[in-house]
Amino acid sequence: MRIAITEETALTEMERSDAPAFLKYCNDRDIYRTTLRIPLPYTEKDAQSFLDFVAETTEKNGRPVNLAIRHAGGELIGCIGLGEHVVGTSHRAEMGYWIARPFWGRGIATAAVAAMCGYAFGELKLAKLTGHVFSFNPASSRVLEKNGFELEGRLRRHYLKDGEFIDALAYGRLNG
Repeated sequence: MRIAITEETALTEMERSDAPAFLKYCNDRDIYRTTLRIPLPYTEKDAQSFLDFVAETTEKNGRPVNLAIRHAGGELIGCIGLGEHVVGTSHRAEMGYWIARPFWGRGIATAAVAAMCGYAFGELKLAKLTGHVFSFNPASSRVLEKNGFELEGRLRRHYLKDGEFIDALAYGRLNG
């Protein structure tokens, strides 16, 4: 599977050989700070566990719902995925994504979300996509808003990270 997102980037399935890229890019305090499930430090074991999870969810769904964001040379530079989704059962999914710091500010996240929306609404026939953004992350809010997501509410003290409560902004986009 390959979904072009810009001239230089595409969404593809993840591979075991992506582990070094995860180690290279996920050991970044800002990636850690703005995501819920990426630990710091990020270890080889974390990469292998995530790749195991991706393989299991792909097998369970009969198709991928977590995709690599790749640069022209084929290197993984981020990920995008659909949580809370089982193909053929769920009508909605929550989208999550991250982009490696060297690729910030290039529109790649916005293009990746657009491509994933097309896949989720077209191929997977979902009725709704959601996205939760930490309230202190306006860049991620802009990515969703540029893709037609609407702010549905503020979830106060919704997440607990590093002993601190974090408000989340809940976004949603309907198919059609």
